[in-house]
Amino acid sequence: MQPHYRLLANTKQQYREMLRQAALSLESQLLSLKAHYACAGCPGGKDGVVSTFNEALRPTHQGCGFRAWQQEVLRVLEQEIGLEILNKLQQIETYKNTFSCHMCGACCRMASTDADYPTLRSRAEAGDEFARQFTSVFLPYASRQKAREKAPEIVAAALAEAGEEASGEESIFFYHCPYVGEDNRCTVYGTDKRPALCQSYPETPLSFVYEKCAWKPWKNETHADTLLAHALLALCTDWCQQLKRALHSPV
Repeated sequence: MQPHYRLLANTKQQYREMLRQAALSLESQLLSLKAHYACAGCPGGKDGVVSTFNEALRPTHQGCGFRAWQQEVLRVLEQEIGLEILNKLQQIETYKNTFSCHMCGACCRMASTDADYPTLRSRAEAGDEFARQFTSVFLPYASRQKAREKAPEIVAAALAEAGEEASGEESIFFYHCPYVGEDNRCTVYGTDKRPALCQSYPETPLSFVYEKCAWKPWKNETHADTLLAHALLALCTDWCQQLKRALHSPV
């Protein structure tokens, strides 16, 4: 499962705060491991004095005793914390399967993203899989007003969650699927025209979900846990990459 970056404005603010708190907590946990190692060649290294976690992300000198600390931090991030995060996200996904779509049609008639249609097409051409699938089915409304005329309550709810009124900028765009029938059933269900993103909707509880959607209770219950898991996942991914570079750098 990949980190989720298509976040609405209000969620982005929550995400940044959770990321900050998660970084402080994780740094403290991983920094405490340093006390078990020592290096006579490093300042304060003889008694294993703990200073900053950033030291773990930098290349060490030849024969440095703290190189083993870096290796242990990498192991903990990949084999313990990382696995816990992925298991948590899998539990959230499994819980989603206890809910069932009641075919309100909101996700088909009023899909929304953080990008306009030309941007999505460009992303699709550049290899973005979400954009490719989305533009293979969904079409943009001719204007924001046309979307409002079709479903004013959904548009208002999406804009409120996106925080657009506060920013004053158009940050969310609305689309519709031409394959939804009058009974709100998918007319290409079971064919290759129906993309995987429709089958997995909502991708995560971080996506916009209309109040009357069958998955709204699931989103409400798991939103905070999902946000924290993605914040931790982003941290672990970044730190693991930095640690691997540090461990493979010439010393």
